Amino acid sequence: QLKIGNEFKFRPHQKETIIDIISNIINHEHRNYVVEAPTGSGKSLINIISAGVLWDYYGLTSYILVSDLFLWEQYDSFLKKYPLTDIATLKGQTGNYKCVVNGNDMKNAECKMFGLSWTAMFNPKSITCSNFDCAYTCEYVLARKRAIRSSICVMTYQLYMFVMNNPQFNQDGHGNYIFKPHDVLFCDECHNVPSIVQLQYTPTIVEDHFDKLLELYRYAYHNDDESLFDDTDDSEHLADDMIYKSEAEFKKVLNGYWNTWTNIESRKDEDYDAMMKYGNIIMSFIKTSEVIKAAMVQKKNNKMNVTEYDNKMYKIASWHENFCCHWNDFMEAISQTGTEYLLKDVTVANDDGHISVAFKCTREDYLVYKFLLDSALWKVFVSATIGGKNAYDENMGFRFDIDKTKPEELNESALVRVPSSFNFDESPVFFLNKFRMSFKERDISFYHLKTVIYSICSTKFRGQRGMIQTGSYSFAKQLYDDAPFEIKKRMLMYNGSREKNIMISLHRMSSDTILVGPTLNTGVDLPGDECRFIIILKVPYPNLQDKLVKEKMKLFPRWYESATSNEIIQGIGRGVRYDGDWCVTYILDACFNSLYYSTREQYPKELQDRIKFIN
Repeated sequence: QLKIGNEFKFRPHQKETIIDIISNIINHEHRNYVVEAPTGSGKSLINIISAGVLWDYYGLTSYILVSDLFLWEQYDSFLKKYPLTDIATLKGQTGNYKCVVNGNDMKNAECKMFGLSWTAMFNPKSITCSNFDCAYTCEYVLARKRAIRSSICVMTYQLYMFVMNNPQFNQDGHGNYIFKPHDVLFCDECHNVPSIVQLQYTPTIVEDHFDKLLELYRYAYHNDDESLFDDTDDSEHLADDMIYKSEAEFKKVLNGYWNTWTNIESRKDEDYDAMMKYGNIIMSFIKTSEVIKAAMVQKKNNKMNVTEYDNKMYKIASWHENFCCHWNDFMEAISQTGTEYLLKDVTVANDDGHISVAFKCTREDYLVYKFLLDSALWKVFVSATIGGKNAYDENMGFRFDIDKTKPEELNESALVRVPSSFNFDESPVFFLNKFRMSFKERDISFYHLKTVIYSICSTKFRGQRGMIQTGSYSFAKQLYDDAPFEIKKRMLMYNGSREKNIMISLHRMSSDTILVGPTLNTGVDLPGDECRFIIILKVPYPNLQDKLVKEKMKLFPRWYESATSNEIIQGIGRGVRYDGDWCVTYILDACFNSLYYSTREQYPKELQDRIKFIN
């Protein structure tokens, strides 16, 4: 309280939750402590104060991990208000900062092109000798230095997993870790963890990658008549198909792998075999990338002319190093889980027809354990919507993260549900149990539900702002096209995340608009008059056409319905953002009936009391 200020007052249940978190850790109880805390409970402060007390009184260090830069900025803004010197924030990977000298992201900053390490940029003597006085004011250098030296650091999951799982980017040249493992991980918005980890460890191949490999080939071997590995020490360590007599032959081999991967009928063992050989190729160019970077350092330090080609190759070398890290991490995960969990996803872009091939490991539970849970002893997971406990535990891989010396009950996760302190008397949730929006019935049901939606908008909420969560862009368009003129002119429809953000901004500046579209159930904050009604047209089941969804249903049977209910709970929460706020919600898909009763345990008591069934 001395650091935050005597005027600070705990919100209801906040202090008790913090005490429970600290008690669990200092008494060495559950390694994985899960807190479901509703909107308005002050989740960020729960994490900050818990981490602060654990350091001040018990000497335990912490990382606070956030799911995106929007949430990171909330933490950063709060911490700037208070003299919390032990807590630092690092925005994300180097791509989130710009070099003021050359305008590149910090991975390709001018000082890096001169061969200076980040450690050197922290040292005033090195700065003076290298004439990089900009290091004294460099946003990234200052933030990185503080993050490394602080006992508590706020960063994104993506940055944390990158530095903790890639020693070559997290060592100082003497075998010492730069970002050291901490005692405790606080994981905010933890319901997103499996999808964040999955995305981080999903290597994606596009044809542009082959162009970059060809540039590395040309840099190393200069002309088509030379063998790729002739007269080098590396040739004896490579398979026969890794020696190419010409660039044309090299391109032919790359195209062979591409043809295998883009063939949706190819078997998993064929895909994996091609991945292993492709991995050998990309790893064979590590020395080439090192030479490219060394050449840049030499030119910079000797004040030689640096061409556009030099800059291009330097950036390709940086890309190559990062890509190799992600590729190796993924291949290690597949080797540990088995090729039966390898999933290939071929996508053709609608705008330009470009093809991409993404490789996924369907054992998300193992990915979460290996790349996140295993890096700290104590973990605290905080979210407004956890879902069913068993389903969450399965998907998070808690079964791998055990201490065999402890009793069985302490190896299970602990789940604490914090009750809401809001008054929901004016925020009922009406459920129309009549029209099912299932695949077979949706056309007929939608015909009837359009009339219901237009009636709600025109009679009950004329002149007020709200949203319609449609579940798909197709339904949003049909709803808009068929709307009466007076309602249509209020509707703000979008196509894609960029348009969505524009429409949300327009909505906030208006007096009676209605946001219409999918993906409105998460990441949208519309307090007060900005949202007085919410219409959920369709139960947002995960897309069964998605291969990963199908595989996850097999591996984690409880996940599918639990994830769907989570989406609904999140969607209902978009309109009541503070105590005294109100918003009326309508669920129009009768499929909700069976879903609700099969997952009722994950609906907070105060939400269950709000649901009014209408036949």
